[in-house]
Amino acid sequence: MSLIFRTIQTEGIAELSYLVGDDDEGVGAIFDPRADVEIYVEMAREAGLAITHIFETHIHADLVSGSRELCARLESAKIYSSGEGGAEYGFGPEKIRDGDRFTFGEVLITARHTPGHTPEHMSYLLAETDHPDEPWAILTGDSLFVSSAGRPDLLGEKHTKELAEQQFHTLRDFYLKLPDHVMIYPNHGAGSPCGADIGARLSSTIGYERKFNKFLQFTDAKSFTDYAIQSAPPVPHYYPLMKRVNAEGPKVLGNLP
Repeated sequence: MSLIFRTIQTEGIAELSYLVGDDDEGVGAIFDPRADVEIYVEMAREAGLAITHIFETHIHADLVSGSRELCARLESAKIYSSGEGGAEYGFGPEKIRDGDRFTFGEVLITARHTPGHTPEHMSYLLAETDHPDEPWAILTGDSLFVSSAGRPDLLGEKHTKELAEQQFHTLRDFYLKLPDHVMIYPNHGAGSPCGADIGARLSSTIGYERKFNKFLQFTDAKSFTDYAIQSAPPVPHYYPLMKRVNAEGPKVLGNLP
């Protein structure tokens, strides 16, 4: 196997998306694509990969999802979105559940439900098929960031406390039980309002975050909830609209001149 792993950084909104695949088998997946999807088409072509899966970690509030646009460009691809947390969509993605597994050559991807930032949030463990229970990395979406964690208040005050408590348990009962060597690859870098004071590095390890991430130091849900809510930056005014657009399914624009 020759693993293909690429990080695509979108300046301005500090968004990170990913290409993962196996070039021996010639197959791969895109995670959380942005709307201008040509970069993924070209990157996959250069790597000799057919993109068969487009994964979303959650219903985004900060940008227009490119999943439907990319799916329309790639005849071989389907969209895979979380079916957990009561998620509803105005289009027809394949709904996935906690523990679902997907194989791309010798690359094994396992979906894990990680609620807190949103109720439906999914993260994706990466492992080799020969060692399915020994992940080497996790795509954390907006759940766990470098030096931070996803804010719990984007669905409104009514849901904030419940989501903050879910985030506490996701961090303590899932992430902190992963081995220290596991790499984390989040959906955002420094400057994004999706988390408080996100670190400048684009990736980290569970071990490093265990030691230095403030959000991983709390041992009781109330203290964590208070901190998570108080530390959250102001919510950008367009976030509620963007979340509705992505839940309904952004319009496919095609090849614009």
